[in-house]
Amino acid sequence: MEIQIIKQSFQNYLLSLPYRVKLMLVFSLLILLTASILGSITYYQFAKSSQKRTEEYQIQLANQINQNINRYLREMQIISLSPLYDQQILDILINHQTPSESTSFPPASERLPMWRFISSLIHMRNEIKGIHILANDGTIFSNLDSNTVMLRVFERNNKWIKEIERADGEWVLLPLHQPNYYLKKETAVFSVARLIRDPSTYDPLGIIKIDLKQELIEEIVGNTNSSSQIFIVDQNNQFIYPNKEEKIIESSFISELEGIQVKNYTNIPINGRDYMMVYNESDYSGMKTVMLTPRSIVFSEVNRLRRMMVAVVVVGIVISFLLGFILSKPLVQSIHKLRKAMDKVQRGYLSQRVEITSNDEIGQLGKGFNHMISEIDRLVSEVYKTSLREKDAEIRALQSQMNPHFLYNTLESINMLAITKGNLEVSDMVTSLGKLLRYTIDNSAKIVMLKEELSFIQSYIAIQRVRMGDKLQYREEIDPQVNDVLLPKLVLQPLVENAIVHGLSIQGGLISIKGKSENGLLTIKVEDNGKGITPERLAELKRFIESQQHTASDKHSGIALSNVHERIRLLYGNQFGIEIEGGEESGFSVKLTLPLERRGEGNKRDSSR
Repeated sequence: MEIQIIKQSFQNYLLSLPYRVKLMLVFSLLILLTASILGSITYYQFAKSSQKRTEEYQIQLANQINQNINRYLREMQIISLSPLYDQQILDILINHQTPSESTSFPPASERLPMWRFISSLIHMRNEIKGIHILANDGTIFSNLDSNTVMLRVFERNNKWIKEIERADGEWVLLPLHQPNYYLKKETAVFSVARLIRDPSTYDPLGIIKIDLKQELIEEIVGNTNSSSQIFIVDQNNQFIYPNKEEKIIESSFISELEGIQVKNYTNIPINGRDYMMVYNESDYSGMKTVMLTPRSIVFSEVNRLRRMMVAVVVVGIVISFLLGFILSKPLVQSIHKLRKAMDKVQRGYLSQRVEITSNDEIGQLGKGFNHMISEIDRLVSEVYKTSLREKDAEIRALQSQMNPHFLYNTLESINMLAITKGNLEVSDMVTSLGKLLRYTIDNSAKIVMLKEELSFIQSYIAIQRVRMGDKLQYREEIDPQVNDVLLPKLVLQPLVENAIVHGLSIQGGLISIKGKSENGLLTIKVEDNGKGITPERLAELKRFIESQQHTASDKHSGIALSNVHERIRLLYGNQFGIEIEGGEESGFSVKLTLPLERRGEGNKRDSSR
């Protein structure tokens, strides 16, 4: 239900837009729709092609990395077999068969041949950190000096030692680790190792271990010029490259990839970021190369294309707005003229007509508008004259209900009797009542000066004070320059009466009348400080006044607020009338707005009195 209301409100808003704006919106939507369809197709095809090219390139790159590493590993495997073909090396290892916790430093007759042999293997191979032959008694023979490697005793309980022994003579690829025989404990290498056995007896004589620097992998990876993050693990998912602190994935993550086919790719999220992943496993070494490329890099060119298309669409919409603004002017000019004429008619200028310059649909609307306004002007004049005649007939009917001369003589007799008896209050009241009757019954003028209307109000207040006493207060604040301004007769009395009956009848209070010239108009404000009015009743009164409905309270049946408002608008036009304001416990006020007219200015209302 709420969605339907929002949809209806939006539809009403679109329908209420100016015709020119609608034309520009249509132009813009057509360009936007066309550009969006073409741009979406282009973007989708380009993105698909870009992803496919990147996928193929990354798969080839991962395969190339594995092949390069495998070539080195084959060479290292061949080197690890070298001790088996040198009897002198085997004899030295046979001399160190028995394990010992405190092995003595090997003599020079053993160290020098071992050093020459190992040095020949490592010649011109900077990627090798060191080659070490570990005898069973704990002696370490290495190409490195004693300032780098311990040459006496090594621990045989290391995990990698046990892994080499389990391989039983096969070559082993050891993941990135920190051997305990290096004096710098933070030294990290990955290694190719093999158990050395006596060819004749097949007895284990020791271990050959070739430690490789990480720079080897870094050089291979660096030659690819790839912006991807590359991870290399052994067949047990132990990292060979890079160091642990540089990893964004763990070995457990690699284990989850076992079901993925070799040389396949997929899209995965890592730490809230999307990556394109390529996975390649070597058949020779069991090494796995994982390449993670951020999708933002893969689609960088696509995103540039998208931004360019968005810019083109925005420019197209701006151009469409400009063209729509320029080209729509002659189309909507006739409509603007018709709209302006209707606005003036709405404000009461019924003499407004539209100039017809075309014979199309807009021109026919203009002709119909002119005919309609002519008919409305005629009907309004007839209704206005009829209303005036009805008002005059009503007032005359009230006036004719009693003989004024009889009333005047009777009131004069009462006044003389009150003076004779010394009752001056009764005399004043009768005098005020006589003034009221003369002013009300006098049919010689329908338009009076403000000072005459105020004199009538003073007499009316005097009578009400006899009834209410000092509870009723009255004050006038009138600009002397507006005393002779003309206004309809008996237009203020209903407002004062309304204030007394509805605002001050119980607790009393102050009634004030303020009059002045404001912006070339006469403004009169009748206000009281009585009990006020509720917001609901105030809103209801405003609706009655605007709809010109006659209202009457249960206590009073005089001329109501809507009658006063209607009289003023009939005499002077719809831009004049009354405005009401008030609140609970804050009184009530009525503001009249009339034109500044004086006698002798030649207006029809003045001459019709």
